[in-house]
Amino acid sequence: MLHKFMILSKRINIKEVFLCLAVILVAGLFVIWDMQRLDKDFNRLFLLLKTARVDAFYKSTIITVRFDGDMVTVSDQKDSKSITTTMPTISKVDYDTTMGNNRVVFDWRGTAAYNKRIHGGEIMLLSLLGFKRYIHVNCNGMVMEGRYPEDK
Repeated sequence: MLHKFMILSKRINIKEVFLCLAVILVAGLFVIWDMQRLDKDFNRLFLLLKTARVDAFYKSTIITVRFDGDMVTVSDQKDSKSITTTMPTISKVDYDTTMGNNRVVFDWRGTAAYNKRIHGGEIMLLSLLGFKRYIHVNCNGMVMEGRYPEDK
């Protein structure tokens, strides 16, 4: 038995072991980085949408959040301010309004006055490795994690 172990140990090259461990470590770090990037964009977009809803309510104005690829532009009708940011994990925007597609329009009541669909819509964020996160904005302007409810 000891003889078999000695033969097996001679065949194992320590450089190959370290190379395999390095590849596993790099792959693991890439997965962690990818998930962290997705979560960061999700949290930023979630906060941006919640802030837009609150601002529309307290400022008695119309706030428009427009999506164009990975660019997100927030516009305030009252003071004509506009802020643009990039969120590279935004993959799909399924939110259509009477003021245009791929945008969410908030007023003091929510989003219902501008929605083409009763329940609102969703934004999908997609990581490089295919991990997905969804943000759903309903007709009251509530921002939630999850999918848009199917029409029945």
